[in-house]
Amino acid sequence: MLQRTLSKSNKTDLYLDLVELASGLILVGFLWTHMLFVATILISPETFNSLSEFLDTYYLSYIGIPFVVVVALMHFVIAGRRIPTRMQEQRIIWQHAKMLRHTDTWTWVFQAITGMAILVLASIHVWLVVTGWPIRDFTSAQRMEAFWWFYLVLLLVGEYHAGFGIYRQFVKWGWFPRKPISYVSKAITAVILVLGLAAMVVFVQLGGTL
Repeated sequence: MLQRTLSKSNKTDLYLDLVELASGLILVGFLWTHMLFVATILISPETFNSLSEFLDTYYLSYIGIPFVVVVALMHFVIAGRRIPTRMQEQRIIWQHAKMLRHTDTWTWVFQAITGMAILVLASIHVWLVVTGWPIRDFTSAQRMEAFWWFYLVLLLVGEYHAGFGIYRQFVKWGWFPRKPISYVSKAITAVILVLGLAAMVVFVQLGGTL
């Protein structure tokens, strides 16, 4: 009886791990694609607006945003099942992390912290975007100029979580060697951060001229 229960539990964990993997890959893909779209402001405001209008015309924005929100909530619930909820358990994990001094252990700890931060920050971001619809260069510039500090934190936290998250998943499932995938994920994260920061500067400058 116990063996059946454990087998069932292991199968459930496997299914949940697969859902966590799939949802995580979808979210990382969305985040990086989203940042590339945002970075079109570096080309010109007209390019940014044309892309936004294209997404609206074919209802990709109206379908994509609710879809990503659902996937994000599902990912948070499934990935969060391993996060201890009791204060005593959290202290034990924190003590073990300090005692072991292992990079991957600290990565997991910060993944949990940044994951919870993203849940709050991304919710605020979605609300600001939806209430300021449509997405155009001037609406984005006004929002960025007023809340640049908020978006700076969201950018750093989001890219950290995405970059190290995809690294941990690839290593966990044994798809790639640890060092090469670490270099690749860090390189992509660095590129996305540079594009994001550059786009922020352009938006803030544009907001100052409106």
